[in-house]
Amino acid sequence: MKNAIKTILTDINHVIIKGESDKTEQARVFLLLAVPVMSAIFTFGQFPLY
Repeated sequence: MKNAIKTILTDINHVIIKGESDKTEQARVFLLLAVPVMSAIFTFGQFPLY
């Protein structure tokens, strides 16, 4: 569990703060951020229509 948390924090640091990341780190951070955002959109209202 400690290793998983350390990996997530390292990925966030590389992607958002340093800007030096590989595709795997970018994918992990995207999923980590996309799932809660999409859940909030569907919970509080309708998906944006264009």
